[in-house]
Amino acid sequence: MEHLIRQQLEKWSDDLSRLRQNRVLGESAFITFVEDRGIPVFGVVEGDPGNFYRRGWLRADGSDHEGKPLFHPFRMYPIHRILQMCELGIALASSLRPEGMLELTECLLTDRNRIEQIEDCVERWNEIVDLALLLEPLYWPHIVGKTVMPGGVSPAVFRQHLSAYRENALQFVRELDPAVWELTHKSLRLEASDLDGNTELYLLLRVANWDKREALTGALSGALWIRQIAELIRRAFEEAHHQRWPEEDQDVQWYPDARKRLLGAERPLDNILLSGPHLAFNFGLLTGSAVRWYVEGETEYFAVLQILVERASVGIELVKTERDNAALKLQDWLAEDRAFRRFSMISFDRDVQQNVKAVRRQMEQGHVVGLITAHDPDFEFANFAVEELVEVAARIDEGDGYSGDAVRRANWTNVSNGRTFEKQYTAVSARRAGRLKGEDWGRALAELAVERPARPDINVERPLWSQIRGAVLARTSHYDFQAEHFTFDPSTFGLVTRPKPQP
Repeated sequence: MEHLIRQQLEKWSDDLSRLRQNRVLGESAFITFVEDRGIPVFGVVEGDPGNFYRRGWLRADGSDHEGKPLFHPFRMYPIHRILQMCELGIALASSLRPEGMLELTECLLTDRNRIEQIEDCVERWNEIVDLALLLEPLYWPHIVGKTVMPGGVSPAVFRQHLSAYRENALQFVRELDPAVWELTHKSLRLEASDLDGNTELYLLLRVANWDKREALTGALSGALWIRQIAELIRRAFEEAHHQRWPEEDQDVQWYPDARKRLLGAERPLDNILLSGPHLAFNFGLLTGSAVRWYVEGETEYFAVLQILVERASVGIELVKTERDNAALKLQDWLAEDRAFRRFSMISFDRDVQQNVKAVRRQMEQGHVVGLITAHDPDFEFANFAVEELVEVAARIDEGDGYSGDAVRRANWTNVSNGRTFEKQYTAVSARRAGRLKGEDWGRALAELAVERPARPDINVERPLWSQIRGAVLARTSHYDFQAEHFTFDPSTFGLVTRPKPQP
């Protein structure tokens, strides 16, 4: 079969010269390329590649004007495998016993089996590269995100050549045994993992732009190139034989649904736009807001601003909702959140029935992934005792140069929500302010909450603090896990475990 693939490669050499995506390299440049991939090749101008080529262990992919061999970057794979088999397996500490090391080295160097083993394998290693070269024009642009076209050829002509080549190449792949090549693909995955086992990092790099991947060096880069060779082969057989093989990061068995939960899909490379945010999240590289927090009214808005001074650094976006058309706007905002897989936090007052109905409607339709806090009856009285509100209002008056005594001596017995509190305050305050709520009021309440995190009348933590924690933790919380496993209690709006579907 290796001769058949080689023959096909030679037969299509003119097509490949027009469609090739990676340029072939002279020996010196090829040595540098292989060395930069973390493979210990010997040489500078000349070295191991030329030696292996003369032995018949390494195929060339052309020749320069002097007749010297040129090598495609994929030929790094046979170089890697040959050098693996050339390793003597002598521990570094053996140099402390020179007499034993000399004897062992002599024995290993005169072992003819090693050369015979290499000669038995090199045909297969080169055959793998030959097939990858046949498939490079079809799938390499998908892997790297760009297409290389020869100079002087229009895009339309290039696409015409590529279309004709695709039909022939896929027909050729249909004649190959998928079972044999699936085992080869598995071997490539495992060999890449042996070279560098950071498979999740490979996925992150694979969805990154090609310029960054191409500039990588070391064993990580070598493993990445082997996996990309494997991906070329996988994509061809999947298209030609209508099969689904494991993707190139899968060097171990995954639990059912684990890839979808962690990576966003069972096969993240099929949709890198979807899997990219999951991988970025796994590495703590989330950009933009992790949560959008919708608060009702100026008081809560400025209270949260006072506490979360560095909210942008932890991915919190704060939105003040207005009464006018709030329900319709909330629906649109929540749709945006779901599109960006961004958590939604909603804080609202129960004493406004219109808000209760609007939030419940969104909750029942499954539009909220995050947290909902229903202040009973409103933000002020859910978080503060009336005596605390009185003292804060009195201090605001005193800060403006008025006496706060009138506020402190007033009768607050029948005041039970923020609206009646403000009405009573404006009636008794020496400041004669037309209103109380706003930035000064919200920030002053926040300062009190920071000073005393628990309400003194019932000795429990103020609800504001659980909301703050929820917003901060959004950056490290798993969006899909919460969407799948949690919902909201229809009466309390609290987060509860989602019932399991009945069989």
